[in-house]
Amino acid sequence: MSEALSELQERYERLKGQSVLDEAAQALFADLFAEAERLQASNLTLRRTILKSSSKESRMSTKLRDALYE
Repeated sequence: MSEALSELQERYERLKGQSVLDEAAQALFADLFAEAERLQASNLTLRRTILKSSSKESRMSTKLRDALYE
């Protein structure tokens, strides 16, 4: 979990502990945090996929690359 998301989670837990939020708001926040965590994991997976695909493109031999740039 990212640092920003962790800080938001801590603030939510403090508000929940103070009984400032009603049950509907607590359920909404719990759903939002679950979705944020899912999106963050998806983002990480996509970044890894992009890095892998971009690294495959740069495996051209130097002779071939020089010939193409001429």
